[in-house]
Amino acid sequence: MGKVGHFGKIKFYAKTGKKGRPKMQSFGEMTWNTSINISEHKRSGKKPLVEVTSKNLDEISMTIYFLAEYGVKPWKMLLKLRSYNLGAEVYPLYIGGRRVGSSGFIITDISNDMKAFYKNGKLTGVAANVTFKEYPYVKNKNKKKKIVKSKKKNSKNGQGSGSKNGNTTQSSNAQGKGTENSSHSNGINKGFQVYVVKKGDTLWDLAVKYYGSGSKYVKIYNANKASTEGFDTIKNPDKIYPGWRIKIPS
Repeated sequence: MGKVGHFGKIKFYAKTGKKGRPKMQSFGEMTWNTSINISEHKRSGKKPLVEVTSKNLDEISMTIYFLAEYGVKPWKMLLKLRSYNLGAEVYPLYIGGRRVGSSGFIITDISNDMKAFYKNGKLTGVAANVTFKEYPYVKNKNKKKKIVKSKKKNSKNGQGSGSKNGNTTQSSNAQGKGTENSSHSNGINKGFQVYVVKKGDTLWDLAVKYYGSGSKYVKIYNANKASTEGFDTIKNPDKIYPGWRIKIPS
């Protein structure tokens, strides 16, 4: 299989199907626009000075082909593109196995050229002219505050919060373990399992491990982007850290 790229669940590929027939879903006429804004400051008797004032968002346009003769369902893929556009869904864009830029992209415009129909009205071919706009992730500036638990002292007997024989501490530890086990058990019942991030982990690698496809990383991201008690929140799908507790959906 020749992997051309992907955006969300839309994959670009060219491969040989059953009986040696070609199976393909790809694109052409790709244009990648990158630009900056400048300001000129005039000087008496000299050439003006140029100042870079800002960077513009990258914009990529391409024509995506959905052709039934190559084993693709044009109408289904057309609706998928439309849902990404109207839902303003953000995904990284991969071309030729490489990620384009460091930010995500959204689809801002779609223009569909319906190529052909069968006699029964079934759509057989679409050339979709799609425009992608860079959508930088907003970094979360709120830093987690460390909570330091102070030991309460009893002025009468000088004991701390635990008793002399340590029963209170043991009980607390037991409750903590029970809570974690209960959380793990509940996680499985609710259709996910708890995973503690290790050094070097990425959402892409975890998706390959649990689902067999890296492009399904969005499933893990969507399950963890909202704040949930007992779990860490993933604000940027490219940044997860060792020790984080996250949910891996079934």
